[in-house]
Amino acid sequence: MWQTGTPLKVGWYLCAWRLGDGYVYSVGKWDGSEWISRMGEPHTFQEIKSPDEQDKMLDELHETQNLK
Repeated sequence: MWQTGTPLKVGWYLCAWRLGDGYVYSVGKWDGSEWISRMGEPHTFQEIKSPDEQDKMLDELHETQNLK
């Protein structure tokens, strides 16, 4: 889910900046006090799930679907 404001925890985020009628996306890091990114503070951001976390979520979803 996209968020605005300050992240609750240090980490890497998918960031979006407004550009005209759309957005530009890049990865940025919140270090606990400021954004580290090529484009400065983002307009909005969302937490990035690691590939391992995404795989686990998909495996669990697949298992749930097979139980039905």
